[in-house]
Amino acid sequence: MNIIPRISLIIYLKHMKHERQIRKFGHIVSTNRQDRFVVMYINEAEADDVVNKLMKLKYVKHVEGSPYKYLKKTYEKEQHEIM
Repeated sequence: MNIIPRISLIIYLKHMKHERQIRKFGHIVSTNRQDRFVVMYINEAEADDVVNKLMKLKYVKHVEGSPYKYLKKTYEKEQHEIM
């Protein structure tokens, strides 16, 4: 079984009624109706094509990649823990 690398996109919409049309581009994980954004997972290999297609849609305001990939995941001990 191969695990396909995926990335998370945060897509800001003009109206939430367009959420249904966005579903064909990937797997929607979360939506926020108040701030009008959708969090979606897509395959990493197709990421550039999908982002370009999303930006061409007139109801999409902005597309961001999730910063999780670039966060530091190893932690050092704090000074108060060493003593």
